[in-house]
Amino acid sequence: MRKRRTHRLAHGGLAALACMIGLGASAADPAPILVVQSEQSPEYVASTTAFRNSSSAPTIVMRADGAIDRARQRIRELARERRPVAVFALGAQAAALANAELPDLPMVFAMVRDWQARGLERPGAAGVTLEIPVDDLLTRYKLMLPKLRHVGVICSADTPARFLASANEAAQRLDLQLVVEKVIAPSDVASAYKRLRGDIDALWMIPDPGVVTKKNFAYLADRTRNDEIAFLAFSESFVQAGALLAVTPSYATMGSQAAALVERLLDSAQRRDQPFVQSPLGTRSVINAATARAVGLTLDATLMSMADVIIDPSRAATRR
Repeated sequence: MRKRRTHRLAHGGLAALACMIGLGASAADPAPILVVQSEQSPEYVASTTAFRNSSSAPTIVMRADGAIDRARQRIRELARERRPVAVFALGAQAAALANAELPDLPMVFAMVRDWQARGLERPGAAGVTLEIPVDDLLTRYKLMLPKLRHVGVICSADTPARFLASANEAAQRLDLQLVVEKVIAPSDVASAYKRLRGDIDALWMIPDPGVVTKKNFAYLADRTRNDEIAFLAFSESFVQAGALLAVTPSYATMGSQAAALVERLLDSAQRRDQPFVQSPLGTRSVINAATARAVGLTLDATLMSMADVIIDPSRAATRR
């Protein structure tokens, strides 16, 4: 009993802080944290659930999809009526909205690609990146596919040069060779793949909007299967649609990580003038068993043990 009471006292800082800064909270009614989601998706739900379970403060959840003016009005109403002490924003639209409408509140964002270009670098902001460090990502690929040697990448001008440089360095440390084809427009992707396919044993699809379209994905998923080339994607949905393998952030872990960052922001001793952004702490490996069989990959015990989710169209997905 004493241990439980100590735990509660250690995590009671949010309510106390809310009182100190005049947000009208009391011990019975502590100031809440506003959770803003860009949309309703399984990833956002998993992250929000973990955040709420990890937070010592109550939460209010709203979606920022639909008409942007309506979302702005809703967030203003919640700010006026409920007086949140901080914001957890999931997705680029939610982060932009919270940043614009509540610029003085501490904010933690997550699941925002290229966050540096979205005006989120301000005092009182923190975040969890969507991108897994490239060293960790390629290491996981190599562990799961030990015969991997030559990895193709199709990219456009939207892919930062710093990313390609760090990917090349990481690949060299793992005895991998990146074979890069650059395209000017999405319509050039098929030609780029044809130039690559004889020189690679895997195609790594990176989150490049100048490359990744519905049409291009369908083409690459089909061609890599026929050519027995491992198709490495960046989200579970692409693996469900036919890619071989993806290593993604653990969205639940991301929510718990964000809750810890909110606590840190609300501790005045931890305030910083510049944002502090962390890589996701947890990852999940997803593999498509049907695609594995099509490209001649043996689903042995070692590979199966490394997969957190195994998707097989002939069976229900296995989740661990």
